[in-house]
Amino acid sequence: MRMIYCSVICSASLLAIPLTASAADYSVDSSTILRIENRDIVGAKKETLLPVTQFLGFDANNLANGNLSLHFSGWFRYDLSDKSYNDDDLNGSFTYGYLQYKFKQANADIRAGRFFVHEGIVNEHVDGLNVRTELPMGFGFSAFGGAPVHTTHLYGESSDGKGDTIYGGRVNYRYKGMLELGASGLYEGKAPKLKNYTNGDHRLVGGDVWFSPHKSVEVLGHSSYNPETKRAAEHSYLVNIKPVQQLVLSGEFNEHREGSYLYAWSMFSGAALNPAEKSRSIGGSVSYEITKNFELSADYKHYTREIGNADRYGTDARFKFMDNSVRGGLGYHYLRAGKNFAIGTNPSASYHELRGYVMHDTKTYFAAIDALGYFFKEKIYDEKSAWETTASLGYHFTPALALSGDISYGRNPQFTEETKGLIRLTYNFTFDGKGGKK
Repeated sequence: MRMIYCSVICSASLLAIPLTASAADYSVDSSTILRIENRDIVGAKKETLLPVTQFLGFDANNLANGNLSLHFSGWFRYDLSDKSYNDDDLNGSFTYGYLQYKFKQANADIRAGRFFVHEGIVNEHVDGLNVRTELPMGFGFSAFGGAPVHTTHLYGESSDGKGDTIYGGRVNYRYKGMLELGASGLYEGKAPKLKNYTNGDHRLVGGDVWFSPHKSVEVLGHSSYNPETKRAAEHSYLVNIKPVQQLVLSGEFNEHREGSYLYAWSMFSGAALNPAEKSRSIGGSVSYEITKNFELSADYKHYTREIGNADRYGTDARFKFMDNSVRGGLGYHYLRAGKNFAIGTNPSASYHELRGYVMHDTKTYFAAIDALGYFFKEKIYDEKSAWETTASLGYHFTPALALSGDISYGRNPQFTEETKGLIRLTYNFTFDGKGGKK
């Protein structure tokens, strides 16, 4: 029923295009990727992977009276050799596809079809209807309803654990461009009973805040509560301070109770994590632009879990030259993990991380080199490190059409060695209803 609903919506959307073809603006975004990979896994046979993936996006604006628009995105993949994912040679996804109508009053709009909702504490993928409008005296309102977008069935189940219906919304108050307060919630109904997992309906309520009393200070964040588990689900807050033009100071606090935050607890069944566990991170960063072409930053974050603690800290340097056509960076970070922080049989999760990259863009070609390495405190599967180097090269045939390729080689504890290649053809084009370029 959900697939039929979306097909009807999208078919109706497409029928709307010819009504005012002369006034509409169209844009097409297409990427065709051929990935080439020789995979050598310890204890398994060598594999050659050749998946071809097509990404396609389409937008049509200024339909009907100029307030209607259509938006679509999706992809499909076909394996030319060994299976690259699960047991399917052919796979794909209809990411989103919806009609949107923008009203001339109150900054209001309505969407119908498949879309993403990002409102306050709500982050959902929905088949249904979404409305949004501003109200007098600084208030605002948004609401959505329909069915959650379903994904691959859980192992041994005939469902992904999501319910049949979902709806929710947000009310907000904004004051003089310096303060916004919001309250939001979502309710998922009729989650299926699973044979091999513990799960439940996805239900959250919460609030969010954005506060900027001065252009150099910004505070934003949100908190959510799960009425099913009767526990807080998430707290996430960020502070940005810019005392001078070249200096940015940031601080953040995050706390999750995974079993309350996630829509289903099936992922924890048989895993090392307890769904009732609380995890927390607190940290900060500083970034300073020494010159317009050179920037230094440093960061620190402390992680707290019931099974162990860890600290991650390090520094990055970024540079750009030749009117930003050459960009690059170097970075070092260290994760110092306490006993039991690692999930699994590894004695330690501590490691050093090194990264270096450089990119060059011109009107005709673009190129990049990226190297990333991890050096473990304790051996993992008798390996002391994991590393990968990637080189990329591309050419613009026209401003809208480009061909590029990547090749990478690396070694890690899971793969004795791994060689990957990728060929990418991208096409981005915008034109009006008469066929003219824009």
